[in-house]
Amino acid sequence: MKKGYVYSIISAILFGTAGIFVKLSLKIGLDSINLIILQYTIAVFLMFAAAFITGKAKLSITKRQLIRLSILGVVGNTFMTVFYYKAFEYLPVAMVTMLLFTYPIMVLIYSIIFQKQNLDKRKILVISMAFLGCLLTLNILLGNFKYSIKGVIFGLLSALFYAFMNLYTEKKLFELDSLSINAYSTLFSLMALLIYRWPTFLFKDNIQINAFTYVAALAVICEIIPLTLLYASIKYIGALKVSIISNLEIPTAMIVSSFILKEQVTFTQVIGALLIVYAVYFIRKEN
Repeated sequence: MKKGYVYSIISAILFGTAGIFVKLSLKIGLDSINLIILQYTIAVFLMFAAAFITGKAKLSITKRQLIRLSILGVVGNTFMTVFYYKAFEYLPVAMVTMLLFTYPIMVLIYSIIFQKQNLDKRKILVISMAFLGCLLTLNILLGNFKYSIKGVIFGLLSALFYAFMNLYTEKKLFELDSLSINAYSTLFSLMALLIYRWPTFLFKDNIQINAFTYVAALAVICEIIPLTLLYASIKYIGALKVSIISNLEIPTAMIVSSFILKEQVTFTQVIGALLIVYAVYFIRKEN
């Protein structure tokens, strides 16, 4: 197997485990905002350190690029991550992951409405398939909906802001190095969160040592390592194949949450997940 495929598969699997560490962190008392602040503090330090080691030129940006990165970080990254982590407070890991993966459908709908992209039969079929997949995943068609409405809304909002991040990066920041985009956008997101809430919780005695372990795992195992492998795999096999392989995040989340957190996944939800995966695969292949 080519090196690029191996990197891409490992990256997708590591991304798929993120929900486990979020859930474990929430269970020991950290809320979503505090968790993100801790994670981003570690991630920003490590990413800028890596940039200095591999080449300071990567961090050289113009004033216009700095403004655009601040928009990406404050508007896109902050709200996407906050809503994503908040969704874990109300929904199982696999459910949140599947809702997040509806973002390519939102990008497609945006392209059709605002960019006047042709709406042919295949696109209608794909949108319908993804919508049906969501209904099956949530057990709505069977009249057995038992999940938090608030959690579903948070999950869909995270997908919406993730779609914004993809569109904005493609249009405004395509010329920048990937590490620079990630480092600066995360930094601006961290700054926004610190303005919203200063981390006084770090100086309290009731914070558990396990919290730092889970957050460090989130920053290193579920953010920095998979992102590094992701960018490396793109150079070997291209963004298209990497984006298709990233669909492994959904089955990974379903499997690890079932074994580690003992979360139940029904056959109907598996069918719904497959429909979402295929719809996302088709959109990415078309693009």
